[in-house]
Amino acid sequence: MLDNESLDEIRKQIQESLAESKREQLREEFGMLHDYTDPRFSPEAQNDFLDYVLEFERQFENAERITVRERIGNPPIRPVEEVPLHALAEAVEKLLGLFFENGIVVDFMGDWDDLAAYRFITEELLDEEMDDIRIEGMTSHFDAATPEYDVEFWVERFVNDVFWQERIYFLSGLEKQPLFDESGRQISANEFSQKVEAVWEQLPVTKHVSVKPVVTQVEEGEGSVTAVVTWQHGDGQKKIESAFRLQPSPYTGWDVVQTSLLEDLLSILN
Repeated sequence: MLDNESLDEIRKQIQESLAESKREQLREEFGMLHDYTDPRFSPEAQNDFLDYVLEFERQFENAERITVRERIGNPPIRPVEEVPLHALAEAVEKLLGLFFENGIVVDFMGDWDDLAAYRFITEELLDEEMDDIRIEGMTSHFDAATPEYDVEFWVERFVNDVFWQERIYFLSGLEKQPLFDESGRQISANEFSQKVEAVWEQLPVTKHVSVKPVVTQVEEGEGSVTAVVTWQHGDGQKKIESAFRLQPSPYTGWDVVQTSLLEDLLSILN
């Protein structure tokens, strides 16, 4: 008779063999590069995850593109003009519940009221396309961000690039859009880069930085944000209020094309 320890070892070896067989199947049939091996998880847990990956790959290979409306069963949708204002919250909640039942989650970012949310869902999201993959526990996420949230996000990213001193891609990404100094005079990417380098000579690298928008406006393809920037400096904190002007990026999202941040930093660091 085998003792419990020996039986456990045999079960472990069987699970590991099954897992390796599934990894080999993923490599041969779907060109998988990652082996999905994680010592933090038991062989049983890794097998369950590999089953999930296999089922996803099988369905993805032959998945049809369908609209969100089709995914939730083409239910009758009332135009926003026919929904009383007092009923909008319930209507949005019911639609989000129907989405969740069909493996869809909508992530609302920024300030959304019920009217704006209902309009977005019924006039935009329902016509979005998605892969018709249905796996228990799997959800497809759709992001819904206000323009104000978008520009605030890209301001925070710009500030982080400055404080984290992201040299690899930050400065090289400045060449495709117009840039302006603090007074509004158009300058070259090289001039802008020189200002950034001047700040980096005085500013130690830190990832302890926060950006708190105070005023945000977006209109006619331009955005502006006034924000309080706070960062760790030595044993204490420093804080400044800076302005940012943004334009749609030739790549994705928004670009900061003019800011007082660099001059503000130089004035406080010198």
